[in-house]
Amino acid sequence: MGNSQANSRRALDGIRVIDLTWLQVGPQATRLLATFGAQVIRVEWRERKAIDFIRYSPPFAPDNARSDGGRSQGVTRGHGIAGNVDRGAYFNNTNPGKLGITLNLNHPKGRDLLRRLVRDANVICENFSPRQMEKWNLDYSELRKINPGIIYIQTTGVGKAGVYQDYVSYGPTAQAFSGLTYLSGLPEPHLPAGWGYSYLDHSPGYFGAIMLMAAIRRQRAKGIGCYIDMSQSETGLMLSGTSILEHQITGKPTQRYGNRMPFLDWAPHGAYRCAGDDNWIAISVQSDEQWCALVEEMGSPAWALETHFATAIGRKQYEDELDEKLTRFTIGCDRYDLMERLQSRGVPAGVVQKAPDRFDRDPQLKARDYYVDLPSSEIGTWPVEGFPAKLSRSPANVGGTTGRAAPKLGEDNEFVYRKLLGLGSNEIAALTEESVI
Repeated sequence: MGNSQANSRRALDGIRVIDLTWLQVGPQATRLLATFGAQVIRVEWRERKAIDFIRYSPPFAPDNARSDGGRSQGVTRGHGIAGNVDRGAYFNNTNPGKLGITLNLNHPKGRDLLRRLVRDANVICENFSPRQMEKWNLDYSELRKINPGIIYIQTTGVGKAGVYQDYVSYGPTAQAFSGLTYLSGLPEPHLPAGWGYSYLDHSPGYFGAIMLMAAIRRQRAKGIGCYIDMSQSETGLMLSGTSILEHQITGKPTQRYGNRMPFLDWAPHGAYRCAGDDNWIAISVQSDEQWCALVEEMGSPAWALETHFATAIGRKQYEDELDEKLTRFTIGCDRYDLMERLQSRGVPAGVVQKAPDRFDRDPQLKARDYYVDLPSSEIGTWPVEGFPAKLSRSPANVGGTTGRAAPKLGEDNEFVYRKLLGLGSNEIAALTEESVI
């Protein structure tokens, strides 16, 4: 155990999860279960085509990081090490607190071992292609024969039921299918910008964890299992705001609004360039009083005192001109200094933060200990993202039951196969020799 809270009683103590997921959408859900104390056993196979490819996708831990201390060696560019699948930063951030085993499900003995694991488990999670588990004869209808109380969640791009049930998808595909890709960006004639990250790999993980915790609650109370069919695309629809509702009521097509306020006469309202390289500040003036305070902070330039900027309606009507002239002021300002000056005058303003701002500088995240140092057997102690809530009575510890960052590939074979399944040394050696584990 790598930290003092690892043994504290948590909401999901005693829950065992068999984790057949990969990439982000599934592992994000099991990450949250591990955070609340579930014992999560991450299952992979050691052939490159079967390994979660975020293990060998950049960014990587710094090349010089060693198991005796990663973070202390500072931030440097990592290039990965040929043949080493344990240095992927994304994998490390997505899978802390989990056990890791290798298991070949293409081998009959591998499938038998999985059935033995399921027998004593509470939950099984997978996000393979829709019919893969059926091909292995390991789908819910088969596994519930072994463990009637098992909870089985299957996450696919558009859902296992329905006319698209055999479609395969990644998060970005589901994101476009849901309409989210279209919604992001500046108004037409600009093209949609899309989202800079695969949110439909990330956010369905939260939905999945919510559903699993509800199912676990019922399982604890009544011993009943269930099958959960989750669609990435449908979670995307839930994130599309008022677009579909607006169509239902007005029949109007969806529009992108960029950074401006489409419904109220708030102006200036947007992101404005500041001094330095790609530095910006967001400003949202919502009243005449705030506008007057902004004008005073700018030193009351003549252009800002012109009559057509005196009212909210006027500022909205001449918003292009207003943004251009305001930028002439902000571009000479330090972004943080300007933010503090405007906030002190009651003008809503905030720096558009970059990753270094959030990791190294943000006082709020530091105060909440958002980034958590966890030891990794490969790269030493390194910070991972924590849990975005503080619970008063039931600890949420991203290090889970292991008190550790993500497992190395097959790192916990000995513990799982010997301690949990009761295999002997000769059996383990034979199964390893046969490429089963």
